[in-house]
Amino acid sequence: MGRPDEKAKKRGIRRLFTWKKILGTLFVFCLIGAGALYTVYLLVPVPSANAEATMQSNIYQYSNGKILARTGEINREIVGLEKIPLPVQRAFVAAENKTFYKDHGVDIKGTTRAAWNTLTGKGKQGGSTITQQYVKNFYLS
Repeated sequence: MGRPDEKAKKRGIRRLFTWKKILGTLFVFCLIGAGALYTVYLLVPVPSANAEATMQSNIYQYSNGKILARTGEINREIVGLEKIPLPVQRAFVAAENKTFYKDHGVDIKGTTRAAWNTLTGKGKQGGSTITQQYVKNFYLS
């Protein structure tokens, strides 16, 4: 057996590293990390849209509404969602992102699958949702 002063020493060290103290310390570090992430979230501004995302073509029309000509680098006209028929909206969502009404902008399963297939050499894939595509096209050049 050991000497009595060795047992007292072990008890002292064990007293410092109890599972409650370790768990409490881990919890405090998690709270500090979450607070730091929240602070960074508040401090980082939302970037402005890139110029290409808001470009439209100029449309010249006759007085009766018939189009005479379009000019500009991009053949695009930005319209409100209320001008797009509901069947077209549903067809777009069905083709692009079937979990659009369920996910919160990020499809974890699709993103993980795409990352795994890319990393394992099965080719690049997209796991992005309509929201992710919008953010990429609107804010990134």
